[in-house]
Amino acid sequence: MAAGEPAAEVADTAAVQRYEQLRRQALDGQPGGARLGLAVLQREGVAAWMAAWSDLGAVVAPESPPPSPTTADAVVAVLASMALACAAAG
Repeated sequence: MAAGEPAAEVADTAAVQRYEQLRRQALDGQPGGARLGLAVLQREGVAAWMAAWSDLGAVVAPESPPPSPTTADAVVAVLASMALACAAAG
């Protein structure tokens, strides 16, 4: 393809959706890029990333990252760490 020519039409819309999801997560700083092949894309490029996905077959990428911990989860974590610290000291 010469400079200025339009890119070829993309036939694999699932690949485009996976790429855009990965791109959004990476740009937003969200976790979960590893599940979408971020390391392959960074080290080996788009062609290798697409080949890796095609080797996997019909795997559906997650629509969103796992939910973040709630306030209750944070409170439980703090209380557990305090109990463990007291148990270790006493």
